[in-house]
Amino acid sequence: MLERITHTGFSAAQFGMHGDLAALDRRLGELVDLGAEICELNAVRLDAVSGCRLMPQRISELKTVLARHVLRYTLHGPIAVNLMDEPHLDLQVRAAEATLELASECEANIVVLHPGRVPPALWVDQSRGLLARERETVSKLADRAQALGVKIAYENMSPNRRIIAGTETSYALDLVALADQVSAISHPALVACLDVSHAQQGALLQGFDMYEQAEQLAPHVGHIHFSDSTGVPSTIQWDDEGERLFFGIGDMHAPPGFGAIDFDRLAKLLRIQESTAIAIELRANHYGHSREQTLAAAKAFAETVNALN
Repeated sequence: MLERITHTGFSAAQFGMHGDLAALDRRLGELVDLGAEICELNAVRLDAVSGCRLMPQRISELKTVLARHVLRYTLHGPIAVNLMDEPHLDLQVRAAEATLELASECEANIVVLHPGRVPPALWVDQSRGLLARERETVSKLADRAQALGVKIAYENMSPNRRIIAGTETSYALDLVALADQVSAISHPALVACLDVSHAQQGALLQGFDMYEQAEQLAPHVGHIHFSDSTGVPSTIQWDDEGERLFFGIGDMHAPPGFGAIDFDRLAKLLRIQESTAIAIELRANHYGHSREQTLAAAKAFAETVNALN
């Protein structure tokens, strides 16, 4: 039996800790005590990069903290990285390269990046060229990633506020389209990141079957983001994150059972790559009351996937 999923843990994105390495140190210790095996760091919450340059003193302090804990690390790059932002492409590439360098310093073997997105009118007129140019850019970044000993995990997109407002769109709302792009790039340092909540939302927004599409993306998947959602788009006005849960809208980052995803059904469909990790993405309030049961659910999900491979 091949062990497809080898590590399960949490994303640090919802922990706060903007630049507070002492707080990060405490939280990493807590994750180890919980039985987590990975932590996904957030590149923009570490104050370790400025102007797309690594800050040597901060990097040294960060590495000291990370080395204290028996955890595998992955890294989520800035969400603002957009490799279809052609007017700012030089800056976008420098930011992506800095993220890869930061991952290497942290011994994080996966860097999660979001695929390109553009205004809808531009997509209608130029989609083929945009996809081709993104493939060229990502291929060069993957070369750099490979040299640094890391992989890029391209994540399926969530229908964020700009997409809902109609000012932005991305092919990567569709899991099959993402699979096609990753396959076309065909680089050993590039995998797909399956964000289960994003997939549920994309399915309801665009009218596809999330489970069927996840099965088609699965051969490219080398990283998983794990959380629940109903998939209902956040098309109403809302102000407080608690309202997102109350109404059941958007990217809820909720524990299993708070949304509508059938995790057991999904696990039985996935034939993913070896040495994949699960990073649980919970909002701080959910982490506070549901971290143990969510970690147990994610490990059970991993066991089901592994048993069928």
